[in-house]
Amino acid sequence: MSLDLEDIRAQIEEEMTWRVNEMRFLGNQLAYIRNEDAQKLYRKSLIVMLYSHFEGFCKTSFLIYVKAVNKLGINRLDANNHIAAASLGEVFKYYGNTDRKNEYFKNSLPDDEKLHLFSRQVDLVAQLKELFDETVTIPESIVDTESNLKPVVLRKILFRLGFPYNVFGPHEGKIDFLLNRRNSVAHGTKDGGVTDSEYNGVQMTTYQIMTELTTLIMLTLEQQLYLKSL
Repeated sequence: MSLDLEDIRAQIEEEMTWRVNEMRFLGNQLAYIRNEDAQKLYRKSLIVMLYSHFEGFCKTSFLIYVKAVNKLGINRLDANNHIAAASLGEVFKYYGNTDRKNEYFKNSLPDDEKLHLFSRQVDLVAQLKELFDETVTIPESIVDTESNLKPVVLRKILFRLGFPYNVFGPHEGKIDFLLNRRNSVAHGTKDGGVTDSEYNGVQMTTYQIMTELTTLIMLTLEQQLYLKSL
């Protein structure tokens, strides 16, 4: 099955457009606040909203990618290792269950963890051909922002889905700033406000990441990088 790449791009760009427009509307309200200290305090609320849109955009965009890959109906044998592993989460969980013990040794050697682990591994090997003949279905739970999309969490999601995990490395300082200021506002642990230059800098970086993520996802789909390299 082929993908409608233009439709996928439109979905992601629409997701970005409404979020940027909302932030622009909120930012325009600064013109009605004459006092500089009051403006700084207002930017604190803008930081909270900016972070929410950043996390929401990233999560939605990754899910659009997951749905696109699932729609293709490719076999695990043809998928790259990250995509194949991402679709085998429940299988790994099943065979990693330490409560599952070999029936033959269940009573005579109930506490032999190494033996029962080996037994589960034997069972898994026996199922490998069948598993790799199955169609890839990546669970949406693979995109877990952990309610704090800090750089390491973003790298984890990128890694699980087979993207270059350090692609946003140059921007991680700004992501940390955005997240830390959002958390300080949300938890009421920091007084003072946000300067114009601080806010403009982190907003520009946030939008840049959102744009680069769009490019990354579309390039991966266009070049079929979700498939195993030949």
